[in-house]
Amino acid sequence: MMNSSRGFAALLALQLCVPAVVYLLVDAWNGSIAGIKYFLPNCLYMAAPLLLVSLLAIWPRARSAALIWALSLLNAVLVVFQFWVLWFVPARESGLAWVLYIPVWGLVLLACAVAWVACWYFGPVRKSIP
Repeated sequence: MMNSSRGFAALLALQLCVPAVVYLLVDAWNGSIAGIKYFLPNCLYMAAPLLLVSLLAIWPRARSAALIWALSLLNAVLVVFQFWVLWFVPARESGLAWVLYIPVWGLVLLACAVAWVACWYFGPVRKSIP
């Protein structure tokens, strides 16, 4: 468990702000503020995996460093995916490229879940599988 509930909440809030910052930075980099009207739906789309993982914070036993690491990994995937869309995808097809974001974060969440189960059951203190 994290040292303080307040510190964990602050880290969680910081992690959840990353999609909004990424969206605003890309909008500023493109030189247009026309995308501001799509701010909320785009941020919710980008933050969907983070919101799913942050739901685990409701369960007190899940409030651990592993949850923050999973959120950090998902944020890194978001930033790398955004760079890929900006640099390697033609502008007219960038909207279509974001369809691939769902399977990418799905695979990352699956890998995090497998790693968590492996550490939980086969870690330093072996637990019995119910």
